[in-house]
Amino acid sequence: MPLLTIERDDENDRPRRKRPVELRLDGRAWLRVDPEELAALGLTGDVEIDGARTAAAEQELARMRARLFVVRSLAARPQSVAELERKLAARGIPDEVAREAIDAAIGYRYLDDAELARQLARGLRSRRYGRRRAEQALRARGIPREEADAALQEAYGEEDEVALARAAIARRTITDDEPGKRKAVAFLARRGFSTAAAWQAVKEELAGRRPG
Repeated sequence: MPLLTIERDDENDRPRRKRPVELRLDGRAWLRVDPEELAALGLTGDVEIDGARTAAAEQELARMRARLFVVRSLAARPQSVAELERKLAARGIPDEVAREAIDAAIGYRYLDDAELARQLARGLRSRRYGRRRAEQALRARGIPREEADAALQEAYGEEDEVALARAAIARRTITDDEPGKRKAVAFLARRGFSTAAAWQAVKEELAGRRPG
């Protein structure tokens, strides 16, 4: 069996004490771990270690790093399950390890696609985006259809699309000619309103601005 050795920084070199520790098997580089990770793995140097033990250590280290990555990533920005799955895959985390980390976050309620969908839909509605734009945004974030549909219904419900479109252009300058109208309609289309609702909103907005 290979001999495990641990190379540490000089204890007197205080600025470097938190740097990764290098683990070697028969003198060959094996893993680089943080001191906290080494303590959690329960490995000690100058002992022989078999293949099963090395595989178990590698698996546990992957689990620890996946869980830590998920926690830190969610602390920086709310994300969907699909987004975290893509990030973990990009880091080379095995599927089963990634699933464990994600399930743990769901269990602690750090990760909730339904709540994220509600937050996104409400935010887009409050900024006067149309339902179509909100649907696209939720789909781009990897929100499952069931959660997305429920969130959109909660945020938009039976709201008059024309009224919301008018609110979106209420402070915009619109010239009462064909190019001006088309420009306003294109703006509303980019914000997720249907063509019919956009034209009607522009028509009503211009009529409301005319004197007398």
